[in-house]
Amino acid sequence: MPASVAPSAGLLASVAAWFWIDLTQAGHVAFLLIAHPPERRPDESPQEIEARMRGLADALTLAAPHKPLPHIGPRLFMHRSADALLSLDDCDYLLRVPIGGEWARFACAGGTVTIAVGLDPLGPGAPLAVVDAYVTERVIEGRLYLGKTRAEHPRSAARPGVIPV
Repeated sequence: MPASVAPSAGLLASVAAWFWIDLTQAGHVAFLLIAHPPERRPDESPQEIEARMRGLADALTLAAPHKPLPHIGPRLFMHRSADALLSLDDCDYLLRVPIGGEWARFACAGGTVTIAVGLDPLGPGAPLAVVDAYVTERVIEGRLYLGKTRAEHPRSAARPGVIPV
């Protein structure tokens, strides 16, 4: 298992995100999946990507899927009801994910949001069936880290930089 690497602006700019609302045993939950795209440079390796994504999961205080789902505190901020901003421990940047629509309305209304970080690459723009298989397989393999939160007011998210996905 590679050691984790603290999130950088470069990592935050390179990840991709998928979001949806699902009906679970706990009721409706909004999901935000963050994954790294497949290697794009000769110096990128699966081990390096995994270490970066472990660092991102650590900075969000997420847990492995076989552990109880932790509440990760006030990390999700909705900006103009269209962008989700994620605050990371020991990082000078926020991760911005353009969301909008039903997901944003649900989060702004106080709905539970589950943040998921995959340790394995997933191609940007992957169709829902591929994302669904990715999530299912990574949970079984213990390679998807999870935590729950609720949206907070954006003024308390003041940080020097926002990195868009």
